Amino acid sequence: MINTRSIIRLSILALLFTASGVFSQVDKNGGSIYSLFGLGDLSYSSGNRTDAMGIMGIALYGDYTNSNNPAAWTRIPTTIFTTKFNLENIKSTDGLNTSKRTYGNFEGFDLSIPLNKGNGWIFNLGVNNYSVVNYDAYFDGTVDGESYRQTYSGNGGLYKFNLGFSYIIFKQFSFGAQFNYAFGNINKSVAIDFANTSLFDTKNVSANTISGFYFNTGLIFHGFGKLLKNKKLDNFTLGAFVTTPTEFNSNLNGRFNRSASNTDSVNISEGKLKVPLAFGVGIANTFNDKLVVAADVYYQKWDDFKYYGTHPIEIKNSLKVGAGLEYTPSKKIEDPYISRISYRVGGSYIQDYLKLNGENINAISIGAGLSLPIGSYNSLDLYAKYFMRGKDSNGLIKDDIFRFGASVKIGELWFLRPSDEF
Repeated sequence: MINTRSIIRLSILALLFTASGVFSQVDKNGGSIYSLFGLGDLSYSSGNRTDAMGIMGIALYGDYTNSNNPAAWTRIPTTIFTTKFNLENIKSTDGLNTSKRTYGNFEGFDLSIPLNKGNGWIFNLGVNNYSVVNYDAYFDGTVDGESYRQTYSGNGGLYKFNLGFSYIIFKQFSFGAQFNYAFGNINKSVAIDFANTSLFDTKNVSANTISGFYFNTGLIFHGFGKLLKNKKLDNFTLGAFVTTPTEFNSNLNGRFNRSASNTDSVNISEGKLKVPLAFGVGIANTFNDKLVVAADVYYQKWDDFKYYGTHPIEIKNSLKVGAGLEYTPSKKIEDPYISRISYRVGGSYIQDYLKLNGENINAISIGAGLSLPIGSYNSLDLYAKYFMRGKDSNGLIKDDIFRFGASVKIGELWFLRPSDEF
């Protein structure tokens, strides 16, 4: 089993006894032990198209909804509804012991409605993942000759409700703005179970209800061909977006056992979580209307993160860099089906917002995917991705994560086109 002694020492949960033993990952459904910290595992997903390419799609146009940069919506040709799911298999090890778990997750949905396609006037609303908390670990020890098991568990996370619009300004810029409401619960528990049934077992549970508003806005410049008088650059784009710093409201409640028959429920505290500024930049180009090449970088200043007025020592600035390709042999509806399938591949490098035992927790990923067309604007998007995060030395954990994602994009077969209505 997995040794996670050093990781748990850095958590806000204090050991209740002086003991010897090892922490171990529980072999059951659950995610990474790293989701114990901060707000959990943060989501960088903008959609299954960009997930397969290893990017956030900051400068990438198309007939898809980008849940991060609203400026990318201006070329959405028809009303579309997209919903996303994924399945993860995670193997964690400390170099000596290994644990495996598998679990599924609903990523969210988006609805994009063109109000004026000529001006890129697109309205969007959706609900998407912000972060995920999902871990189970235990510690076997002894005190005064009595054996016990101490178990740490956590689940929950945050979603974001997003509402926004995009518009083309000065004919060369796509602009977008998005209002977001983050909400959710992060639940954590510590249980102590003695092998001696005559001793009193305990279980202490905390539930943190978090909510707050923030905004993000983006801009994409697509006028390089005219600016530099070079038609080869007509499809070259440069994009950027910014997410505002904000404060989330936090309400922390606890449930504590004080005897075999009595449990106290109390409001521990109410406070603020200061979430920092984030921004990203990206480039993209389309060659011969078949090959798309894109890359972007995203940074968030987590050094400014405050939890009830204090900066957790394990939280640091984060960085994500990604690049990928998409190839579509033909976009003509009359051509053979196999030639209309889009093929995607890409990779990314992430400096996570965690620093444990003096070491940064970093991750690399490679992925590939397909977009299977169903009519003109409908598709089934599939991708597979491999992540490697952390290391199996210095008291840390190495996670090998295999993720399989699927999204369904429903377009004109279900919705009337706005251009036909007005």
